[in-house]
Amino acid sequence: MITIEQLQDFGVDTKEGLTRCMNNQTFYFKMLKMGLNNDQFEKLDKALAANKMDEAFEAAHALKGVLGNLALTPLYNPLAEMTEMLRAKKSADYVSMYQPILELRNQLAELM
Repeated sequence: MITIEQLQDFGVDTKEGLTRCMNNQTFYFKMLKMGLNNDQFEKLDKALAANKMDEAFEAAHALKGVLGNLALTPLYNPLAEMTEMLRAKKSADYVSMYQPILELRNQLAELM
């Protein structure tokens, strides 16, 4: 099981995350596990692979809210940037942008 210190090493703003979870560490870890296993990650991956940008935006936007509430900054920041690019319908290699986010998410989920 991951510790607060390990989360901080990943760049997670645990102080903010814990504050949002009433400073209840058990509750925060439960919410982290749920957030990291959110099905929107898979939906976003599939939508990007299929070049379905409207669906990708919806999934990215939903994930942005979850990750922001959990203060998962290293995932939130690049996903927020991607979400805004999708909102603006900018042309980009979203699959490549998403891979590091997905890899870090998988690392954290595995440690949970």
